[in-house]
Amino acid sequence: MNLRACAAVLLALLFFSPARAGTAEEDWQAIVALDAGPQGKPRTSEEARNVTLAHLAGQERGLRAFVAAHSGDARAFEARLRLSRALQIRADLTGAPEPRAEATRLLAELSKTATPAQQPEVDFAKIAAFMRSLGQPTSEQRATLAAMARRFQSDHPSDRRLAALLAEVATLFDMQPQTKLSLLEGAQPLAIDEQLKARIADDLTRVRLLGKAIALSGTTLTGKAADVAAMRGKPVLVVFFAEFSPPSLAALPAIKRAVAELPKDSARVLGVSLDKDRAAAAAVLGKQDIAWPVIFDGKSWESPPVRALGINALPTVWLLDAEGRLRSLNALEGAAGQVRQLLRQ
Repeated sequence: MNLRACAAVLLALLFFSPARAGTAEEDWQAIVALDAGPQGKPRTSEEARNVTLAHLAGQERGLRAFVAAHSGDARAFEARLRLSRALQIRADLTGAPEPRAEATRLLAELSKTATPAQQPEVDFAKIAAFMRSLGQPTSEQRATLAAMARRFQSDHPSDRRLAALLAEVATLFDMQPQTKLSLLEGAQPLAIDEQLKARIADDLTRVRLLGKAIALSGTTLTGKAADVAAMRGKPVLVVFFAEFSPPSLAALPAIKRAVAELPKDSARVLGVSLDKDRAAAAAVLGKQDIAWPVIFDGKSWESPPVRALGINALPTVWLLDAEGRLRSLNALEGAAGQVRQLLRQ
């Protein structure tokens, strides 16, 4: 670690170390004050990581001290839950197994002593911890997560977080549309928040389009007409992206490489830009040397085809078969393999 990074850590440790005031209320308020997160503006990603780790260290010290000094306080339960989460985040950042193992032990201990009112918090924390541990989940891990969510739904049917939980778990099941549909249909009647309702409605729109011919047309960045119906006869990858979305900027070359792996002219690509700035969208294509037709209308998320197709996340990559039917909601994952599978059918 260089001197600048060391200085950042030392300063953060000084700033974020919660001083024990003595009473349970004062100590708890010192913990809550840290919820605002690290302050200041780190100049590099390394400094940001170090400041975040120092902030987590401050949280851990405060939470451990609170539990040790005020074990009989009603907030000691929440303190242990918070400590578990802080340990999980530290494990994510450092890759060290010890913090995650301690977090798991904490949740197991809390589960044994939780009151009926506290049990939903522990069960939800266990699901969140499992989701945090997932990188690229396997089919077995997805099945485990779905089972955990269903169990939570059965055990705590009136929990306020249930709709969001089911909707979030559903995001991992693009390749298993029936499970995705079931989770979303379970979430829809439970949603109260308008933003969540809209998200679930979009997600349901997409999954219900599977197997159907997609209507998508517009004017390209170069002023030409583009219609996915005119591209039938070969599989088509439809790439929804935007310059303002960093994951999109990584997805575009990934799709380009996938197409290059396929037999020449065996598949086509149609882009849909959600940018408002035509020059920004064109600059991305120029920089990455992409010549696909790209539909652009400058309306971003309010673009009629975007709304009609339920697009609410970027990048989104779909795969259509030779008849224009939607066959995959997530063609970014193993794009070349998915196209080859279609070509063999």
